[in-house]
Amino acid sequence: MPNSVEVNEQLFEYLRQIIYTPEKAYLDVENLSPEQKKLGQGLQVLHRYVLENRRLGADLTNGTIKEARLPSRDNPMSGSLKAVQSILQHLIWMMDEVAGGDYKQRLHLMGDLSISFNNMLGYLVDLSYQDRLTGLLNAEGFDEQAAQILQKAPSGTQYFVVSININDFRHFNALYGSSRGDNLLVSVGHYLRERCGEGELCARIQADNFLCLVLGSSAAAVAARLNVDSAYHWQGVTTRTYLFRHGIYEVWNRQLPVRQMRDCAIYASSSIKNDPVKNYAVFDEELRKRFVVETSILESFEEALRQDKFMVYYQPKVALAPAGNAKLPDKISSCEALVRWQSSVGEIVLPGNFINLFEANGLITALDFYVTGRVCGMLRHRLDEGAPVVPVAVNFSRVHMMDNNFVRHLTEILDRHQIEPQLLEVELTESAFFENRETTLQLVKQLHEAGFTVAMDDFGTGYSSLNFLKNIPIDVIKIDKLFFDSFATDGRVRLLLSDIISIAKHLHLQIVAEGVESGDEVEFLRQHGCDMVQGYYFYHPVQEEEFAKLLEAEQLENTEEPEVKKAR
Repeated sequence: MPNSVEVNEQLFEYLRQIIYTPEKAYLDVENLSPEQKKLGQGLQVLHRYVLENRRLGADLTNGTIKEARLPSRDNPMSGSLKAVQSILQHLIWMMDEVAGGDYKQRLHLMGDLSISFNNMLGYLVDLSYQDRLTGLLNAEGFDEQAAQILQKAPSGTQYFVVSININDFRHFNALYGSSRGDNLLVSVGHYLRERCGEGELCARIQADNFLCLVLGSSAAAVAARLNVDSAYHWQGVTTRTYLFRHGIYEVWNRQLPVRQMRDCAIYASSSIKNDPVKNYAVFDEELRKRFVVETSILESFEEALRQDKFMVYYQPKVALAPAGNAKLPDKISSCEALVRWQSSVGEIVLPGNFINLFEANGLITALDFYVTGRVCGMLRHRLDEGAPVVPVAVNFSRVHMMDNNFVRHLTEILDRHQIEPQLLEVELTESAFFENRETTLQLVKQLHEAGFTVAMDDFGTGYSSLNFLKNIPIDVIKIDKLFFDSFATDGRVRLLLSDIISIAKHLHLQIVAEGVESGDEVEFLRQHGCDMVQGYYFYHPVQEEEFAKLLEAEQLENTEEPEVKKAR
């Protein structure tokens, strides 16, 4: 057994190691005297306490606070560290709540930490309620502050919620660039803020949609005060007039949610979107009834998708035989998929009653992909049966132009059904090519690389110029039916049609004429070399079963012997 001097030195060395290098400290107490052993065991307890505190300190330093290894309950040295860990863990929880959008949390601690944290929360609250571009309130800020104003306002004061929009703002951005578009929004926001006094609000809730909560004696007086058209002039813009439209909701019931009030004002504004004369509309009883109907349509959308209430109809496109060759028949060469909605009462609702509504509310992409899936399913079934198929054109909203993953989503649908992209023609409306030309041209390039045919639908209804066709890498142009509304009475229409067909053919584009309903129109198009015709003269849109019969009948006709065909 070592003498007492050696043991004391051993114990002292152990204590020194506990203080400076506790991870390496070690003591064997078995060979010590009872008194020395008791002291050694006490040092071992101290060693454990130190190790526990060092581990907790390391966890706090490394940021693993939620998973921190806490000291044992009997450790009298860990009280301060445990308190710090608890505070930090609470702070982390609060930061998680803030990150999720809850800015009402406050840190109730003394000192600079709590002051700084609470100041930060106040700043975040301000930012969360503010539109970054204009500095106005955003939608959330408008809803909260408007509710407070209406709650505290004396009885007898009349408030109005006003929605202000710029007509055709997309075209402004396309023509002048997004930077000047932002400048326009900032200027309009400044103008409206100057027109709002004490107890009134001004906000920008999205894109070109501004909102005001104002006092007034009548809707007409409010419209006159906020009339951007009469008082605002955008410097440097002389080639086009951009009118503003105002939707006005008179606040009769202050207990209604502010969100509902502004929805009514926005709806009133949208009701005159295409009106060349009116610059404001009041949310009246007629608009209320329309609003209720459209809201019902929107609310039933998802259920309609689940229950397959959206049906796909097919309208054949007929390839015209060349003029002067009576032996060659006109024949179905492709078709267009057209969606219909079977309502809860069994009525068929045409797309004109819901497409724009779905597009405005972000539902159109789901519907477009649903139709694509139904078309691919039809093609897959016919291919598996060995039945004849033709390429199918599917309409896609301009909303897809802003989706970088559009082509990937489209190819995934085709891959699931094992359909080649040559069997699907992508139809984009004419306006899509001119609202954001660079983005659309890039999309067309991606579609071509993936193997799709691309068509410009509704050609001639909007911004298109024949000169632009040479710069747009499309495959097909579809001449809109409006040309045939006055075909019989307006010689200028026939002249324009012949020029469109001639130029398109020189550019090696396929030409499809839509809305053709008479034999005179067909023969005119045939004489001028139009490739395909789509319209009631040949076929109405039909359901899948009827379309299958049309294809099979045409296949049978083309395979019959000449004498048999003559006898029919």
